Amino acid sequence: MAQSPVTPVGSSLGLGDDKSFSKAGVSSDPGDGEVSDRLDVDASHSEDGDHSNGLYAHREISLTAEERKAEKRFLLKIDFIILPLIASIYFLAALDRSDVGNAAVAGMTADLNLTAAELSFCVAFFYIGFLAFQLPGSIMVRLLTPPIQLGTALVIWGGATAIMTEANNWQTIAGLRIVVGCFEAFIQGAPLYLTFWYKPHELATRGAIFMSMTSLAGSMNGLIAYSIQTTMEGAHGRRAWRWIFLIEGVASVGFGVLIFFILPNTPEKVKRWFTEEEKKIALRRTKEAYNIPNTKISLGQLKATVRDPKTWFYCVINLAAAISQAAWGQFLPVLLNLNGYTPNEAQIMSIPVYVCAGVSAIACGYLSDRFRMRGIFVIVGLLVAAAGWLVLILSKNQQLSYAGTYFVGIGSSPCVIVMLAWMNNNVLGYTKKYTPSRPPFRRQSLT
Repeated sequence: MAQSPVTPVGSSLGLGDDKSFSKAGVSSDPGDGEVSDRLDVDASHSEDGDHSNGLYAHREISLTAEERKAEKRFLLKIDFIILPLIASIYFLAALDRSDVGNAAVAGMTADLNLTAAELSFCVAFFYIGFLAFQLPGSIMVRLLTPPIQLGTALVIWGGATAIMTEANNWQTIAGLRIVVGCFEAFIQGAPLYLTFWYKPHELATRGAIFMSMTSLAGSMNGLIAYSIQTTMEGAHGRRAWRWIFLIEGVASVGFGVLIFFILPNTPEKVKRWFTEEEKKIALRRTKEAYNIPNTKISLGQLKATVRDPKTWFYCVINLAAAISQAAWGQFLPVLLNLNGYTPNEAQIMSIPVYVCAGVSAIACGYLSDRFRMRGIFVIVGLLVAAAGWLVLILSKNQQLSYAGTYFVGIGSSPCVIVMLAWMNNNVLGYTKKYTPSRPPFRRQSLT
């Protein structure tokens, strides 16, 4: 089969849409009779050199009809194995991250005599640990392996959440929230893990699915909190808010143990779930996605990240989206309660808001992949979210303020997803790829 080198496109992978790949001569969506990317990696290429990002080793080769059918079957298989596991991890992370707001409405504020500032500390201290460990949590996924890193993170943050059930002051809650933040930071390696399995034009849709679990978790948190308040208040001498922490924490611990055994490793190391032929497809696809198997962390690429203007572009946009997403996700039940709704009403009325945000995230992720465009979805999303915040700030009407929460969620949720896919599409190299959306700014995990 004829092979032809592809012109290096590192300089062209700028701030435009995903069509920069095809403009540079790289086909990212093979169809019937079309050319598909196949990479041959030269093992001598070092992570420290310019060839470390897999671009210079790129080759094109045509796939047979049978190979295309086998790849479609493989894609469906990883959609049913890997994607649900990662989505479940993000779902549990979002539950444990945002349960302070539900617990506050369920009686924690009154029982612990929390002031508004102390409640804010309980929420904000999560980000101390989260910020400190986001970068290592992202780039160490190959070193620790995905099953060990993600499973351990679930077990430890779930345990810390469950221990909050014994808290008698805000300092205990805040301290444990730092621990939760530290280990939830390690699941930020999950989007990078997906780039090992999926091609660039497949990422936004899958990212929207698993990261929209934050919105689903928000709605479930409201439903869980409402159910606990109405059925378990005072059970075994525990207030409802203590049961919220205990139940959700134990669920994370249990699923973390399961992840140790069932989550597939990286394509070059995977042993279970796949046949030998499927492993070959996985390895070819990971190279097509500009990955080099068994690559290592590079200090040189970290330095290159700091010098790259795109890094700061991504950081600024992520900052805007993250602030909106975090404030909305963490305080929605509290905002509704302060807006005149009873605690039970606030828990229930938060559910449709989260559902609409999740639908928005999935729809925009799909359309972003479908049209190979990122920027327009980010711009529109931020404008919609800004309109929602203006309504919340200026309106004195209860119903109008409630509508404003929908605008914030519908606008904010897609932005973080699309930005992450945009960054992964336009940045090459294992170490460099996943640094821009990390420190110095915080990315809320779709959260």
